[in-house]
Amino acid sequence: MTAVIALLRAVNVAGRTVPAARLRQIAERLGHRDVVTHVNSGNLVLVPAPGSGGPDDVAAGLAAALEADLGFVVPTIARSRAQWDAIVAANPFPDQAEADPSHTVLICWDGVPDAARVVALDPSAYGNELVVWHDREAYAWYPDGIGRSKLTLDVLQRASGLLGTGRNWRTVTALQALAAERDG
Repeated sequence: MTAVIALLRAVNVAGRTVPAARLRQIAERLGHRDVVTHVNSGNLVLVPAPGSGGPDDVAAGLAAALEADLGFVVPTIARSRAQWDAIVAANPFPDQAEADPSHTVLICWDGVPDAARVVALDPSAYGNELVVWHDREAYAWYPDGIGRSKLTLDVLQRASGLLGTGRNWRTVTALQALAAERDG
């Protein structure tokens, strides 16, 4: 089995705390191995348990186990290492990501956004941000900073009609390295 990167949405904010040690324990109880977290904000890399299915199945299993253990819904999105490598390679903002990885963001969706919906979004209406939609991901560049931007994840979710979670480019590449270590 190849490594899987799982992203939890909206944890360790607004009282929805999921300590990294507990997250690892929950994943290990499902039979996943070589489980590691990256920063305490809902990033998990693991080798899936035999028979656990593909990344979407791993995400669904983790989400169900987290809800049962924690008592609240924890939306989870997962990608295989191969998918993650392709996502990194497809980054339309490589120069920005290299120069300023904290302002380059990957948003992973729980499905494929409808092209007509996302074309209707004009990022310039929100500021200087740029957004490129690609398959089940979107790439955003926030030249003036994410915290001040009006082009929030909620705006992008409404545009896509899907649930998503974002990570800055520094986290994206750290997760890629952790997945590569698990695959040996």
